[in-house]
Amino acid sequence: MKRSDVIAAGLLLFPAFACLTLFNFLPVIRNILLSFTSWNMVVGDPKFVGLNNYKELFTSQDFRNSVIVTVRYALMFVPLTIALGFLLASLLARKSAVNVLYRTIFFAPYVTSMVAMSAVFLFIYHPQYGTLNTLLKSLGIEPLQWLNSKKTALPSLVAMNCWKTTGFCAVVYLGALLNVSDELKEAAEIDGASRLQKLWLIEAPLVSPTTFMLVITVTIEAFKVFTQINVMTSGGPDSATTNMLTYMFVQAFEQFRVGYGGAVAVIMLLTVLIINFVQMAFEKYVNYDI
Repeated sequence: MKRSDVIAAGLLLFPAFACLTLFNFLPVIRNILLSFTSWNMVVGDPKFVGLNNYKELFTSQDFRNSVIVTVRYALMFVPLTIALGFLLASLLARKSAVNVLYRTIFFAPYVTSMVAMSAVFLFIYHPQYGTLNTLLKSLGIEPLQWLNSKKTALPSLVAMNCWKTTGFCAVVYLGALLNVSDELKEAAEIDGASRLQKLWLIEAPLVSPTTFMLVITVTIEAFKVFTQINVMTSGGPDSATTNMLTYMFVQAFEQFRVGYGGAVAVIMLLTVLIINFVQMAFEKYVNYDI
């Protein structure tokens, strides 16, 4: 490679690396340093306290509760969203003039403002005038306290976020399904395979690289949930929807314990990295041959 090509490549890559360093790497390093300090973000300078924030963190019942909420949310959200996305994509993959419109409709929630969606779902989940309870009353079923009950608050948030993210998963799966060889499908039809058998035994294994990518992406998405919790439940009722990110926000920006909040953020980062490394160990089961 010529030296001029190396210089040209470096100049083209420099803006991207500069932005990553300025807006990603440096804030992470700054947060790690702050996690070893005590600072209220208003008065004085950060005071070094060593591992005190982490000691308090691992002995805090509120933090343990936020970890449990985060794990419960991820266990419900990730498999449900990916399964619905795959099933929806299999329907949208059929050749039809109307499917182009349906693809746009199902993908639209993913690019819709989360604050606006939260406001809409607040009305849908309203205990007295909400759409869901109105429907339940018409069927003779006792209305539910969707966001005001510890049993239903978290599943209600999961259902909302599934509705938002399923379209994204479906579009990604759709690209993979359209690349599956028609010859394999025709051979399966000749052998008498049903539509369900083709979907499960042929298409699902061949799109496993897409599934693998979506599992990692959607898992990270599950740990990033904040806006809908902040708008719809504020972490309630009784901390039933206070995940790690919400707990970090409250500690750092409402109680002004920036160092402690930074420690929560560091643990979140390490947790996501560990989960992703564990997921990467299953890549050997992914089929890249189409």
